[in-house]
Amino acid sequence: MSDNRMRCAPDQRLADAYLCQAREAAETGAEWPSPSLASPVRRLAVVGAGTMGQGIALCALAAGLEVRWLDKSPQALERGLQRLRQSLEQAVARGRLAATARDERLARLHPTTEVSELSDVDAAIEAVFEDVAVKQAVMAQLHAVCPAHALFISNTSTLDIDALAQGCGREGQVLGMHFLTPAHVTPLVEVVRGRATAHATLATARALAQALGKLPVLAGNAWGFIGNRMFEGYLREVDALQLEGTPAERIDQALEAFGFALGPCRTLDMAGTDLVSQVLAARALQFPHAPAYRRVTRRLAELGRFGHKSGRGHYLYEGRTARADPDLARVCAEEAQALGIAQKPCASDEEIVARCVGPLVQEGRALLAEGMACRASDIDLVWVLGYGFPAARGGPMHMAAVVDGTTLSAA
Repeated sequence: MSDNRMRCAPDQRLADAYLCQAREAAETGAEWPSPSLASPVRRLAVVGAGTMGQGIALCALAAGLEVRWLDKSPQALERGLQRLRQSLEQAVARGRLAATARDERLARLHPTTEVSELSDVDAAIEAVFEDVAVKQAVMAQLHAVCPAHALFISNTSTLDIDALAQGCGREGQVLGMHFLTPAHVTPLVEVVRGRATAHATLATARALAQALGKLPVLAGNAWGFIGNRMFEGYLREVDALQLEGTPAERIDQALEAFGFALGPCRTLDMAGTDLVSQVLAARALQFPHAPAYRRVTRRLAELGRFGHKSGRGHYLYEGRTARADPDLARVCAEEAQALGIAQKPCASDEEIVARCVGPLVQEGRALLAEGMACRASDIDLVWVLGYGFPAARGGPMHMAAVVDGTTLSAA
């Protein structure tokens, strides 16, 4: 997509109408089995007390569910409980939640370090370390103790659902639900159907997502599903631009001016470059990487510059306040020299946007061609509601249609 075409001004009314139609299409699409096949989920297990587990637990409590929150580490579970209680306290302090509602939610939360206490749940969502073997082990443990009717749901962001289902004893009751960060705030979830996922399982997961206040969008079982598969091309260009000499703050400024809620370098620092590098290492097993691929992110992780959690990533942090780090230019220049990449003058805003947003459109078209997304408007919902793409532009697929002078249907 050329620089000039990126300058096309968004039409807010057109985008609003399109996204409204897109939501209706996602909610009523023929890809979903009949709601009559769904079973009620009253008791939900959440496995993992990290950030994602906490967010999912908060969603479930807000939906009125009984929640069994499992982590094998007492220390991790206690840290998670402290963060969850703090979140509820902040909601009370801001007038968004009554103190009585806070107490009622906490009364339905049952933290535990013993998997045996999940013997009465209707579904279990795992949000543990992003590793196939670890998640397979969790699935096997759940199968040993959970009722025969219980669904097993993975919150994986990239991994193969079929691989996770292998050996758990109930492949037809396994699927993915990729919650986006922060899980208790973001209004959309990708529902990922595996090869063996039964219609009743899919119907129940859809009903559960809706009960949790999420818009479910069906995604195919391919690396990264919809959102993260597209995000990879976007971030690939972010790293490439830095190796060529464009500073992180310039990249963020250009993409925030384009309309993104948060620039990509600050987004990476929020996620943690250590965790992102772990995902990249797993991806490399399936898709071999050239040495320069995502090298800035991987190098920051090697240097212990993990982002917010370490106080230094692409930026220097004082609390949540980000300051440009002049040392990052040295890191990028050293890596560029080692890789034989010539540094250039800073890219223009138009070039930054074209290089980073262009891959979103290209990968979105590939997803449609492969049948990994049901419709272009589903892709746009994922990106507007889950990744901060400017709503005034209607999503990457809608934007591309507009600049091409065509009309994109949300049917």
